[in-house]
Amino acid sequence: MAGKHALLSPSAAHRWMNCTASPLLEKDVQDTSSAFAEEGTLAHAYCARKLKAFLGLDTADEDREIAELDGKYHTREMDEHTDTYRAIVLEKFNAARERTRDAQLLVEVRLDFGRYIPEAFGTSDAVIIADGVMEVIDFKYGKGVRVSAVENPQMKIYALGAWDRFNFEYNISKVRMTIVQPRIDNLSEFETGAGDLVRWAEDELRPKAEEAYAGGKQRPGEWCRFCKVKAGCKALAAACLNAQRAHADPRLIGKEDMERDILPLLPTFKTWLSGVEEYSLRQALDGVQYKGFKVVEGRSVRKIADPGAVMELLDREGFARETYLKPAELRAITDLERLIGRKRFGTLCADYIIKPQGKPALVPESDKRPALNRAADDFSGIQ
Repeated sequence: MAGKHALLSPSAAHRWMNCTASPLLEKDVQDTSSAFAEEGTLAHAYCARKLKAFLGLDTADEDREIAELDGKYHTREMDEHTDTYRAIVLEKFNAARERTRDAQLLVEVRLDFGRYIPEAFGTSDAVIIADGVMEVIDFKYGKGVRVSAVENPQMKIYALGAWDRFNFEYNISKVRMTIVQPRIDNLSEFETGAGDLVRWAEDELRPKAEEAYAGGKQRPGEWCRFCKVKAGCKALAAACLNAQRAHADPRLIGKEDMERDILPLLPTFKTWLSGVEEYSLRQALDGVQYKGFKVVEGRSVRKIADPGAVMELLDREGFARETYLKPAELRAITDLERLIGRKRFGTLCADYIIKPQGKPALVPESDKRPALNRAADDFSGIQ
């Protein structure tokens, strides 16, 4: 739900635990909304309303958000994905009630993290409190980045806040964290002992939070992707510009240079360059003059303003319709899924869906995808 944000927010923990300077550097930069953020807000409102309706709770807050955004972003696909989230949460809740008769399902529960993070608080999508295992569940509507629950600092902070609040009422020995990201079929879970969670908070979270609250240290890396000041960050710029150091032959980048200095920083390079490009354009549009540069109109494509009028005109001129009309064309898979519903479309058309081999990409060894066997591919057509 919308509202005040903590300086050290759980959602940005991966960034500020690595670059402890980022929270204060970003503090005065205004947040900008986007269609993706509003779409996610609507999906979260549906998730919360469906769970609250099951529990017989008031849904006035969710009703207001849905009324505001429904006309712009609501689709059948959203109904299907929020139903999936509801089913997963209730399945976990029913399992908890089998273990603990008075297990609780809390929806949009506000949690305080001030014991470990100065002045920090946040709202967890769903928390299931029961003896033995406590569940913390987070809904992600985005589909651009697959989010893992494994050692996820945002999820661990939510779990820590929930454990701090409820461990005196229940005998909680383990915490299970779940991320539900239905648009890309991602259901990620991670379980840890309550003692291990508290030790992580004492040994890692608290020191990083205190360092960040005091001003912190800049440390560029892949976590810069969503930083609001990445375009002006001198530490990030220096990391990118100094990646190629002088070696035996300073004129060329060798294999060792590539392995050590260039390839590991590729995501950081892309983050920095895209940030600089977006920021400088926005500044120029606001009147900032960059010597040697100017703002121009980008390439555009001509469009017919009134297709119906053009069709009538060509008819009158005697042109046959098949000469100026395209044949009927099947919509794209994503459009069909939105129209029919993802599950139903998958069931109806499963025999006709193929997935060609993706374009090769060079990624770190930590990537979970299997390596391509290029030698086997070279001989795949030989009998």
